[in-house]
Amino acid sequence: MSNLLEVEGLDVRFAGLHALRDVSLTLAPGQIMAVIGPNGAGKTTLFNAISGYVRPSSGQVRLRGHDVARLSPHAIAEHGIRRTFQNGGLFPALTVLENVLTGLHAQTEGSLVDVILGRSRALASERAMIAKARDLLSLMQMEHMADTRAGDLSGGQQRIVEIVRTVASDPPVLLLDEPAVGLSPLARDQMMDIINRMAGEKGVGILLIEHAVELVMAGADRIMVMAAGQHIAEGTPAEIREDRAVLEAYLGHA
Repeated sequence: MSNLLEVEGLDVRFAGLHALRDVSLTLAPGQIMAVIGPNGAGKTTLFNAISGYVRPSSGQVRLRGHDVARLSPHAIAEHGIRRTFQNGGLFPALTVLENVLTGLHAQTEGSLVDVILGRSRALASERAMIAKARDLLSLMQMEHMADTRAGDLSGGQQRIVEIVRTVASDPPVLLLDEPAVGLSPLARDQMMDIINRMAGEKGVGILLIEHAVELVMAGADRIMVMAAGQHIAEGTPAEIREDRAVLEAYLGHA
């Protein structure tokens, strides 16, 4: 099966700082790959480079064989690489439901003018999007908060809503930056269930950064380890547990 995402020889420099050094990875349809490493390892810089928020100094980011490395974040998202952020990206003045609907806007038939004027095709599409958004919120046990302002939610609740909004558009590649931050154990399990269903049932390739090692070991197909901006190890969870380079990176000794 051909890869969805191919990152090859990615380098990022910031005014003399070599933030990424020749990083490569592949992501297949339906695969969950975790990226782990100590603070400052370059994990978020890698996500920023893949999603267009940082321009690589060299290297390629190919989605289904097409290099998207130097496109804008919006263009990369339109191609099908969607992501979440460590600090969230919700619209605090909008309700939970309205925030999820912003992730579905591109799938809505008709323009905003069509909706305002009550044209049937646009209204039917809008109803379908609202139903889908409510179904996703229900799956994450958040439907009862659909009309709550996002700014009034706890940090963990906001994280769940952001993930729901991101997966709502059914992207082929999903980048999740620390999705478990601020979540209760139950919410973590619910979130991982969503991730596994996206990968297993819809063939979404999922790349995630996560510091909750037990979550990574239980949920990832493969794990890539970074340190000092470099790819130092990759393998199954069982292989990573025994890797001497990983022990060195995390503990200072093998």
